[in-house]
Formats: sequence, structure tokens, C-alpha cells
Amino acid sequence: MLNLIRQHADSWMIKGILWLIVLAFVGTIFYSWGMGGPVQGRSGLLGTVNGKNITLAEYDRSFENLVSFYRDQFQSRFSEDMIEKMDLKNSALEALVQKKLLLMEAEKQGIQISDAELADRILTNTSFQKDNKFSRALYDRFLTFNRMTAQEFEANQRQFLLMEKVESFIKDNTQVSDVEIQEAWAKENRKIKIQYVAFSRDYFQSQITPTDEQLKQYFEAHKRDFEVPLQIKAQYVKLSPAQVIGDIKVYDEDIKDYYDANQATYLVKKRYKARHILVRTELNTLGGDTLSTDEKEKRLNESDAKAKAKAEDILKQIKEGGKTFEEMAKEHSDDKMSGAKGGDLGQFPKGTMVPEFEAALETMKPGAISGPVQTAFGFHLIKLEEVHPQRLKPLEEVKEEIVEKLKKMKATQRIRRIAKKIFQSAEKDQDLSRAAQKYEQTTKTTDFFSGKDHDIPEIGVVPEFFNTAFTLQDNAVSSPVNTFEASYLLKVIERKPPYVPDFEEVEAEVKEAFMESRHLEVTKAKWEKMAHELAKDGNLEALAEANTLVVEETPYFSQVDSIPGIGNIQSIKAKAFDTEPGKTTRGESPQTYYLIKVVDLQQADKPNKKEIQQTYQRLKQEKGNIVFRNWLENKKAEARILVDKTLL
Repeated sequence: MLNLIRQHADSWMIKGILWLIVLAFVGTIFYSWGMGGPVQGRSGLLGTVNGKNITLAEYDRSFENLVSFYRDQFQSRFSEDMIEKMDLKNSALEALVQKKLLLMEAEKQGIQISDAELADRILTNTSFQKDNKFSRALYDRFLTFNRMTAQEFEANQRQFLLMEKVESFIKDNTQVSDVEIQEAWAKENRKIKIQYVAFSRDYFQSQITPTDEQLKQYFEAHKRDFEVPLQIKAQYVKLSPAQVIGDIKVYDEDIKDYYDANQATYLVKKRYKARHILVRTELNTLGGDTLSTDEKEKRLNESDAKAKAKAEDILKQIKEGGKTFEEMAKEHSDDKMSGAKGGDLGQFPKGTMVPEFEAALETMKPGAISGPVQTAFGFHLIKLEEVHPQRLKPLEEVKEEIVEKLKKMKATQRIRRIAKKIFQSAEKDQDLSRAAQKYEQTTKTTDFFSGKDHDIPEIGVVPEFFNTAFTLQDNAVSSPVNTFEASYLLKVIERKPPYVPDFEEVEAEVKEAFMESRHLEVTKAKWEKMAHELAKDGNLEALAEANTLVVEETPYFSQVDSIPGIGNIQSIKAKAFDTEPGKTTRGESPQTYYLIKVVDLQQADKPNKKEIQQTYQRLKQEKGNIVFRNWLENKKAEARILVDKTLL
């Protein structure tokens, strides 16, 4: 019961949906121990992991938490189609399987969580603190808002701590050698500059005019590409929150509870409005491997001094009144984008700029201009125009927004209850129309749609509806299909089996596909020929000019950077760093071919003690993540996992 936790007092909460917990390691994320309280999900069993049950209610909660997480991240850009594209249904299941395996391992190893450990975790959680002290009021308000008992919440906390201990137990034994540190530092801190040309995979067009015989031969060889898949027609009921939202009442205590439970949402960070003039340090004077470390350091110091002197001269001219800060930014700033706007950086929140830049802002008053501030980008002159302190939006400012959110939440709950009642009524005779009428709802019927037609008229792109339709038996009413926008019940009333159309029906499609295949073939052959020619003479400019292409040149980048203008394509980076300066190589992405010439290579300097320690810590974490992930994958491979995926 942890009476210790329940003896403290007072009040504000920075997060309501606290238990959307994200435990990430090398691409694996757990969501399933988020909201642990009662859930109005489906009853029954989804599957087992080594005999331990995964209930449908657990899965529904895991899936809802996962969708909520991404909805919060993407905001208005989130769509139901993203659920399918990101495979969130299987991700939610994967999280549950991993959770079961971790808890079983904790039991096997005899790992336990004491009441003192659990109390410390909750007492030190900033979401339950006011004035740096645990607030009983905030804790109770969180439990009430999320319809959880203290025992349920604490049980979920205990499970999460157990999983943390298992993870730490496995990761802590990871070792990193001095050789690994040196190799990683050298690899990650050497830099290259490249020139490249890029063109799409169908850039060079085939001039062939296909004959009827060629098209028919292509059709015969690729018939499956033109097959019309299974088509179905469904009867359905759609219930949206808009149908009932006008009847929803929201009370003042509901508004206050929501505001208190979500104050982090209404916290506005400190914001600045500023301009800057950037004078970059000239790094291209350092050379490649021809200079010693001492000589490179000397040249770097000289370059820094030159850039700083230029910044000081610009500042002097501004102070003497010859030209304004804005005019000098347009003339002299090496940040061309902001320079064109008089150095204007707009308004930005604290934490946006690099630490040195923000440290200078903290010492300035509006209207002031700083002396030269050095960052990794060079030397900055900063003009601070406005400062807006951090603040918590008062309840009155956000009250209307909260009312709308609560109305939507309550309306969604109401239509889901109606959908459940319609389903229960329809279970008797599978008569969806009769059951819908009983609750004053109407049924509609879709046109035929197939596996390719994800956008269904009057429904849109709703993966849950689509997937349910293709897993239903004929004339069987589905259980409620709930999305954030609506709830559906449906049944399949007619099917058309898949078929391959006659050539005449799809002749235009066949011709288009045939020509596209030829364009791809011609471009690939041309790319390979050009790469061969380039390897002989290394003249990328002449090759580009002869083929109406443009040569681009990158600044220096390391193996941990994204390639400027190309992106973070590991295969291309690997080839580029394996190529000597002056030599050429080629690379490709799913959409683009590249011809590449390495211009220069800068070897990494020797790391200092701080850099060695930082590299050690990062490598230990990365190796630990890999070891943990491999361990978990082995546990999963050894486990007996039985899941009915038709219920997802």
C-alpha cells in the first residue's frame, strides 16, 4: 500500500497521461505499461508467452498508448494511415511480448523491488511535486483523472522498475577496450569533402516505340502485376463524436482537473527574439594529412584570431554609427539565410540555440549587442531584441481549448458505448440494420473495394475499417472498430474473387509499365558506363556537362554526419570514406543514382581525456543496447509465443 507515499501534500501536475512510458533501446520501444488502470477494452485472450496470458484488454491499452504517443508527436500531421505505415499494431504486440519476457526473467533471477525503492521512485517524480516536495493532492488527482487506484498504479510502477533492473543487469557487464575507443574516435572524427552528381533512376529515357507484340509479351510475363484483387462490399454503421458532442456537458471541476493534470502542455518556455552576424572560421586552410597536429592547431588559432578580428571590426563600425546592425548583417554575415533578413533569427524558445549562444543571451538586456561569441560555427555578434520569460498559461486563457478537448473525449466515450450496445444487439441474429435502428442509427453500404483501394468513399483512409473488413466472415457483424475519429460496425455482404483482366482492358497500363521498365534499364546502364568512364579519368565536371547534369560540392562531413545534399545513406558514406582523395566511386538510393569524387580527407586529431571519456561512455551505452537487444531477441526466439493475429 505504501502508506509513506500517501502521507504528503499539495500541488501542481505537469503531466496527466504520465504512464505512456517510453523505454527505448536500439529501436525497440515499450509502451504497454502506460496507463495501467481499468480499460473498457475487449474481453478475452489474445495469446500467451511461455504460458503467460496476453489479454485483449492489455493489447488494446498498449495500442491506444502507442497511437497516443505518435499523435502527440506529430500533432495535426498524424493520420490514421500512419498507423498502418508505421505498423503500430504489431509494434504494440511486440512491446507486450517483450514486457512478458522481461518480467519472467526478473522472476527467474529473483529480482525484486522493495517498498522503499518504489516509494522513492514515486516521491521523486516531478509530476507529483510542488515546490520540490511530494504533493498528495497531485498524486490523488492523477489517480482520479485516470480512473486508477493507488494499488494499480503502484503495481505498474513496480513492474517497470523490475524491467529496468533486468535491463541494467544485462547492460552493466558490457566492456569497451582502449583499442575500440581509439578506432571509434578516428573513424568518427575524420572528415571528407566530396563532389557528386545525382539523377533519378529513370533520368535517361528510352526512345523505343513498343510494338503490340512486345506489350503482349510483357503482359504475359507480368500478369500478376495487373491482377484485380479480391473485392468486397460492406454494410456499415459509422458513429462520430460530432453526432453527440452538442449534448455533452462539461463541468468546472472537470476543467480544473484536466488543467491541473496537464500543466506541462500549457507551460510556455522562455523565448528570445534576436539577430546575429556570423563570421565563420576558415577551416579549409588546415590541409589533409600533410600537416602535423601542432601545425594544424597553429593554423586553427590563426584562423580563429582572424575571424574574431573581423567580427570586432564589424562591431566597431556599428557602434560608430556608420551602418546599422541590420545593414552590416546583410553585407557581412556568413549565415546567408538570416543575413538576407538583416540577421533576423525570429523568435525562438530557450534550448534552441547552441549553449555558448544562449549563455550570451542570458547576460544581455533587450537592445544590447554582444561582443564576439565563439561557437562551433564561428564568431557571432548578437543583438537581443526581446525576451519573453517562461510562464504557465492561466486556466482562463486555455479554458475554451480544454472544454473542446473534454467534449471530444466524452463524446468519443459515448459513441463507443452506443457502438458496443449495437454490437451486443446484433449478435443475436447478425442483423446490423435492425440493431442500428434500435439505437436510432442508420446503415450504409460501400461500393466494391479491394486491397488496393485504401481510400473508401465516405470513410476515407481508415486502416482499422479496411483490415477488419478483409478478416470478417461473410454476413458476420464485426465488434466495434474504434478509431480516434469514429467508431464503426460492419459486415461483408458481397465478394468478387480476384481475376486477371484481358490485355485489351489494361493495355494503357501495360504500355506505361513497359516504358518505365525500359527507362530504368537505360538509366542503370548509363550510370554504370559513366562510373566506368569516371574511374578512368576522374573528370566529373566534363562528364556532368556532357550529360546535362550539375556537379555539387559538400562541405567537410564525418561518418556520423548526414551527407550534405544527399542524406544519411550509410552505404554511400561507407564507399566515400573507403575512397582515396582524387579517386571516384558511385552509390545509389531507392530513388537516385550518384557519381562521387572525393576531394579531400582530414584525419582526426588525437582525443583529449574528456573526449576519450565521452567516447567510452557512448560506446558502452551503444554496446549495452546491442547486447540487450540481442539477448531479448534470443529470449523471444526460445519462447513459446502463441498469438491470434486476426484479433489485432
